[in-house]
Amino acid sequence: MTGLSLSVPAARALPLDRSRLFLWLFLIAALNAFAGLALSSISVAGWAGAALNLFGISAILWVALAAGVALMRAAPEGDPVTRRDWAVAGAGLLAIFLPSATISSGALTLFALYGLTTGAPASPLRRAAIIFLAMSGATLWGGLILAAFSHPLLDLDAFFVSRIAGVAQEGNLIAFADGSGTMAVAPGCSSLQGISLALVFWATVNQWFEVPVGTRSFAWLGAAVAATVAVNVLRIAALAHFPVHFDSIHGGLGWHVAAWTTMMLIAAICVWGARREIFD
Repeated sequence: MTGLSLSVPAARALPLDRSRLFLWLFLIAALNAFAGLALSSISVAGWAGAALNLFGISAILWVALAAGVALMRAAPEGDPVTRRDWAVAGAGLLAIFLPSATISSGALTLFALYGLTTGAPASPLRRAAIIFLAMSGATLWGGLILAAFSHPLLDLDAFFVSRIAGVAQEGNLIAFADGSGTMAVAPGCSSLQGISLALVFWATVNQWFEVPVGTRSFAWLGAAVAATVAVNVLRIAALAHFPVHFDSIHGGLGWHVAAWTTMMLIAAICVWGARREIFD
């Protein structure tokens, strides 16, 4: 009886293409940035309080992360990774060993800008890069802009509140309507936070549905930004008129109502603005 020999060819590992590399780079940098935000939220509010607040990470950012990753996963096999790609990847990954939101957001900005400049027009890489670049604006650059220009930005918020509430204002200080004292518009109450989230969701919807960038799309972005500013100004105006309920309006039920109202308005405006592409 003769023996029968079966040979199975050794499986060869496929080379890593650019789409898969950037998928992992975007995901690692974004999740590490989220981890830094989550640790800060837990240290302030504890595990239970942080969990109720999505660990300090807006639902809009989670949606943007899912959309960006889905775009990269659906990308067809692309070009092989170049030496320059590996150099950028290595520099960014070295910077995010620690769960620091600032450092990881900086790395996410690097990856997004590189993907934006090297990706083909309308490619999944370029579309995802735009989404992740907007995300880094919400997790890093918005805060840096607020730190650099806090005086005029907070003063502008206070100005709007004074006109809506009919109370006195000096700089970022607003008088209570009953004359019992004043309150300051702090960085945590700046409208810039809502504006950055509006930009993230607008970028996500427009890139996911491939909405042409033009006057129409920017007009809807402006509407979303105006809605976020209006909700924030009205919440602060309520603080000025009802100082006896300051705690509940500032950090309790009032804060949650304002946050969810802002997100629903952003979502409704951006989706309606992209309705042609969504239902086409």
